[in-house]
Amino acid sequence: MMQLKDYQVRVLDSLREFLKECSKSGQPATAFQRVLRQNGSPYMPYLAVSIPELAQLPYVCLRVPTGGGKTLLACYAAGLAKDHLLQAERAVVLWLVPSNAILDQTAKALRDRHHPYRQALEMACGSVEVLTIQEALHLSRATVDGQTVVIVATIQSFRVEDTTGRKVYEQNGAFSEHMLNLPADRLADLQPGPDGKPVPSLVNMLRLRRPIVIVDEAHNARTELSFTTLGNLLPSCIVEFTATPARTKQPSNVLHHVSASELKAANMVKLPLRVITRHPSQRNELLADAITLLADLEKLAQAEAQQTGDYLRPIMLIQAERVDACAPLRERMVTDFNIPKDQVKISTGSIEELKDIVDIASPKCPVRFVITVQRLREGWDCPFAYVLCSLKETRSATAIEQIVGRILRLPGAQAKGHPDLNCSYAFSVSDSLPDVLNELREALESNGFTTAEAQRIIIPVVQGTLPLGAQPKMVQFAPGQIDPVVAQAQQAALGGKVHIDTVAGTITVNVPLDDVETQKLASCVITSEAQAKVKEMVALVAETDKAFGGIGQTRVPSPYERRLDFKVPLLCVLENGTLFEFESTFLIEHPWQLSAKDASLSPNYNPLMRPVGKAGLVDVSAAGKVVTNVMREAPNVDFVGTLHQQVFQLGGPNDWTVEELIGWLDKHILHQDIPESESAEFLRKVIHGLMGKFGITDVGMLVLDRYRLRDEVETRIQAHREGERNTAYQQYLMPGSMLTVSTEHTINFKEMGYEPSWLYDGAHQFNKHYFPPKPGQLSERTPGGELTEEFKCAFFIDNMTDVHFWVRNLPVKASSFRLQTSKDWFYPDFLCQLTDGRVLAVEYKGEHFYSADDAKEKRAVGAVWESRSNGRCLFVMPTAGDFSSITKKVGGG
Repeated sequence: MMQLKDYQVRVLDSLREFLKECSKSGQPATAFQRVLRQNGSPYMPYLAVSIPELAQLPYVCLRVPTGGGKTLLACYAAGLAKDHLLQAERAVVLWLVPSNAILDQTAKALRDRHHPYRQALEMACGSVEVLTIQEALHLSRATVDGQTVVIVATIQSFRVEDTTGRKVYEQNGAFSEHMLNLPADRLADLQPGPDGKPVPSLVNMLRLRRPIVIVDEAHNARTELSFTTLGNLLPSCIVEFTATPARTKQPSNVLHHVSASELKAANMVKLPLRVITRHPSQRNELLADAITLLADLEKLAQAEAQQTGDYLRPIMLIQAERVDACAPLRERMVTDFNIPKDQVKISTGSIEELKDIVDIASPKCPVRFVITVQRLREGWDCPFAYVLCSLKETRSATAIEQIVGRILRLPGAQAKGHPDLNCSYAFSVSDSLPDVLNELREALESNGFTTAEAQRIIIPVVQGTLPLGAQPKMVQFAPGQIDPVVAQAQQAALGGKVHIDTVAGTITVNVPLDDVETQKLASCVITSEAQAKVKEMVALVAETDKAFGGIGQTRVPSPYERRLDFKVPLLCVLENGTLFEFESTFLIEHPWQLSAKDASLSPNYNPLMRPVGKAGLVDVSAAGKVVTNVMREAPNVDFVGTLHQQVFQLGGPNDWTVEELIGWLDKHILHQDIPESESAEFLRKVIHGLMGKFGITDVGMLVLDRYRLRDEVETRIQAHREGERNTAYQQYLMPGSMLTVSTEHTINFKEMGYEPSWLYDGAHQFNKHYFPPKPGQLSERTPGGELTEEFKCAFFIDNMTDVHFWVRNLPVKASSFRLQTSKDWFYPDFLCQLTDGRVLAVEYKGEHFYSADDAKEKRAVGAVWESRSNGRCLFVMPTAGDFSSITKKVGGG
């Protein structure tokens, strides 16, 4: 079983919350905005599917860059939709992929019981049957009734205007049994034949079962025709997975965006991408450099294998100039570089030598080089690919984008012992470094990374220097090449624009330099060759700055670039002489009894009043069967209510005992902090209480409504849990508690990666923000065009003379400062290093939120953090656009 990474858990948490809220409220737009707010994401309008009868269809996109594990996430997403939206034991999942090659690859993985994808699918959905679209044409009703069915198909299988030409729409005897004993209210949902009766077809089976639609690489399917096609299937929801969501026509509802930093932190991708260029006249030299690098990486991989036992064989992808140049290039590699021919494969449209390789990651496979021109075989995936060497001077954006995506995945999704095995490498012929950097930036953006992320990811390397060990903006010198006396004087004169380490023999150029500054820096090294190397690095820094939107001119370096400390003390618990960060586990250490708590549920919950959509009544007969009666058409049809009703109708037998229902609820409610004996007794009280309150004699009524019941019970248990946590929390806030603030336990932003999901994109230039180039996750304007209050607060802080520098503290990031509340973590909006050495935390609250319980609790814990710091820390919560409280707090007023 492949364990989920932290960022993958966050993605699925967002989807779960969205689906649960959709199920409760029936309002996808409301659920969408709620999750965005919880994640600290900027406002985005929710765009309903442009099909009137599906306007309330839950439809979202999960944006995951290349290498982020979209297929694994999709396996769990299917289970979340089944459990929390359909509220069913089983479902039909339509898994759409962009091509037949991807279809074969996906179906094979989902069928393999030893593959992590299949294991994740079974973990999420229970018993599963995986079929291709062709196999689904023979699908029996017993199969659909017995387990979750996953049908892997391309959108082209359903995309047709004249439906007579597609087998999925045609009459098919295999589906006759699916059309038997249909609920009366479902007939209108099914496509009729000439006789007016529902056509026994695959499409009508899907319309009947309200499939969960998973769209892999959704940008390939986003046309108006595609949405019409999906609408023909009456889906229950659509969940897209893509690295590049649509932004213009048919834009995606991006619910969650995974950043490059999250992938890097989770060891999913090989970053940074180190870049080496040579003039087009030096193609042979470039190829030689790349082959030398690959040999060095192989040595590192062999050493790694000796230590870890993990086999690794770095592979190079070579982009040839033309298709007819591929074979001669291979011959030249054999003759000039003594590379065995069986180690070099060609992958082009006319020559495809990869298709016969069963497992390229096998130690028995000899392949070390793959030559291509425009693109590699679709569906080909090999994390062993480390190096891209492009010998083609004029390249298509699509070709470079596709090939760059191949070298990003980190083998085994585990960090390697040697840092150079955690990077990827790109060699390119070009007489313009900015052109190459722009090309790679666009390629990374096409693989799901933002422009700001691409700027941090791509590291140009000085020509003639092999990239192993290369660091951004750094040049290495032999011992004795740097004059320590001159270096000390010039480093001070350049005001933090450079960093010189005479012991390590390195010079780092933080920002572009002008001519005078370049001469000062060059004077720090002794030989003319070393001086030329310095000037080349300075030019490289300027060119890189221009390639990523700068002007290539000198500027004042940020505090982070000057490597200034930015330490913020944490709120800790002092226990037996040891400091521990104050977090939620301290709030549930005391024993408490759930079984002794009130087991009554919300007064709004009535198991006898089930969701109503197009038909009016669902009930259980004396024989224990689900029955329906057609009643009047609801004036405002509830999409989710109709969906639940239809799922109930197909839900199967419900002749359970009370204890079986208790066992089911206990399994479907997370309660790691509560013993099973306690939870079972509480559930028993809930069920008997409901049966007594509503005069229910057959527990089957509650079994039928078990998913809504689960949600209600889960909410009640959480309320009790929060009550216990709050009691413990209030004790910690009391004077004399074990809470303390010490300089021994801090977060230092100098040592942390600042990786916002998006950057401030307004026109104002902040002067004191700790990290370059701009604050993260700060909106300048509201959807109505007004300046946001948080922007005004940041503007005020940036202009305070008492503030040395500040940072926009990112919510829900492991690298951010946080304080524990009784329910969750609290991330203050801004942290400031004051000129007198104190630290100020600022949390802005709008006037309408200031008096809320959540804000009161944040002020309380902020005050405790301040009071236990012995004057080192300050906390303030301005509101209503009045920032004078910040000035008063800093000045002691």
